Amino acid sequence: MVEADLVPAVRAAIQYNELGAASPYCLSYACLGASGASFGIFQGDTNVNHAARVALLQALQANGVPADACDRIIAAVSRPCPNGNPLSVADTQAANAALAAPSGQALVNALDGGLLQIVLGEVDSSVAAAAAQSFTIDPAAQLYIALWVNMTGAPTTLNAWLGGSVELGLAPPAGPVVLQGDLQTYLQGSVFFRLHPQNFVHMQSAVQVGAALLPGAGEAVPEV
Repeated sequence: MVEADLVPAVRAAIQYNELGAASPYCLSYACLGASGASFGIFQGDTNVNHAARVALLQALQANGVPADACDRIIAAVSRPCPNGNPLSVADTQAANAALAAPSGQALVNALDGGLLQIVLGEVDSSVAAAAAQSFTIDPAAQLYIALWVNMTGAPTTLNAWLGGSVELGLAPPAGPVVLQGDLQTYLQGSVFFRLHPQNFVHMQSAVQVGAALLPGAGEAVPEV
């Protein structure tokens, strides 16, 4: 199981990676792939995540948004939004006000809590894959895994690599400790980061934000 000391670092790293300084209590749009609208620290996606759609609908209803507007907003963001915000100005304001209201914030926080557990469970699976090789994974390297999981889902290919398989044309890590540099090499071999290298630079910054919260962070300079 992921060490409890790692959890605040995971949250901080994911929040920076997904939002920077933006609020989690409003809709945003990645404009990539099947992504719809997203909100929360973990950017629950209204197109691909049923729980995110439910949370948004409940926030709208709790904030007194009329039923026809609720239906219109949910329908508009329950599909890919490659061109960004499909909502009118009025519907955008209604959705963001609902998410920012106290009742909406509670719903967003609950959604984030559930998504955090999914991310931590997948990080656990990567730790187990490495353990099968008698390897451990450096805590900061686990932050890279958490960020990747939150972006892409279950780390099936990554776990095969950690377990000793050649993946993405890359030899598996030598161990006995899987370091940040190992994860950087793996992730930079992915199609996404080959196409979007600037996103990898941002991910590195996010890991540094999270790593500052790890035990002993002030005692050594993080590996880069």
